[in-house]
Amino acid sequence: MLVLGLQGSPRKKGNTQFLLSTLLDEAARLGARTHTIEVASRNIVPCKELVVCEKKGFCPIDDDMKHGIYALLREADVILLASPVFFYNVTAQLKALIDRCQTLWARKYRLKLADPARQYRRGFLLAAGATRGRNLFEGMKLTAQYFFDAAGAEFTGSLTYPGIEGPKDMQNHPTVREDVKQAARHLLEPLASRPKVLFACRE
Repeated sequence: MLVLGLQGSPRKKGNTQFLLSTLLDEAARLGARTHTIEVASRNIVPCKELVVCEKKGFCPIDDDMKHGIYALLREADVILLASPVFFYNVTAQLKALIDRCQTLWARKYRLKLADPARQYRRGFLLAAGATRGRNLFEGMKLTAQYFFDAAGAEFTGSLTYPGIEGPKDMQNHPTVREDVKQAARHLLEPLASRPKVLFACRE
């Protein structure tokens, strides 16, 4: 099975990257294949609302979404959405990727195209924010919910951490490693007994 991590922070080796890589390492220990997309380093053009996807089922923009990212999203058994909080939502870089998944929404809802892996795919949110407001992660959770729906994934949970601001705050968090172990088991164990699905994608 493939666990795909979308690393949305523009800061390399920061708190978000640590949280995501720790979960991916645990998934690999449990037998999964893992792959990370460093979103900020990829060429992802913002959605231009060309509406081609709603008529033909593909996006005509020639960038990294076309050359690999769409295919990985459809191949993945688990999608991990990882981001720091930027104005109560994901980063601009990650939001550009999410907006371009209108193509996946159109394939699912407008064109009714089959996605054999859809009934098994799972989505999970990883987030850290500097403040401690009660609603700190609410905007991000709504974005994650509808992104995962478009990607044909069930939104199965999240790990969210307020008060994370210093460069080592995530590494020094007292429960993060045990949290990650439990999350990995929660995500992967239900997939172990599923029927195998042949994946093919031209994109």
